[in-house]
Amino acid sequence: MSKIISTRVSDDEMKELNEIAEQEHLDRAALIRKFIMDQLKTYRMRRMAEYYRKGLVSLQEAATASKVTIYEMMDHVATEHISPPEETREDLQADHERTKRVLARQNK
Repeated sequence: MSKIISTRVSDDEMKELNEIAEQEHLDRAALIRKFIMDQLKTYRMRRMAEYYRKGLVSLQEAATASKVTIYEMMDHVATEHISPPEETREDLQADHERTKRVLARQNK
């Protein structure tokens, strides 16, 4: 179900919105919806990229939570120069042991 949101904008802002809507061949309401949805997507990606930087989520989890493809999230973190925290030797060894256990179960 759709909901109505109202907000105040200045005369100059309204004029600019009307001009952009005309250039984009959209009505003003559709243009504003497009702007809101684009900004929501950007916000989700920025927030989840920060979780990725802190090592709280994987890149795939960040993409899924952001409602974007893994490729879009990869582009975003590359553009923003975001990388996960460095893994310690112990982290790598634990991952290796976990992988060995999974593979051993699959080969039974």
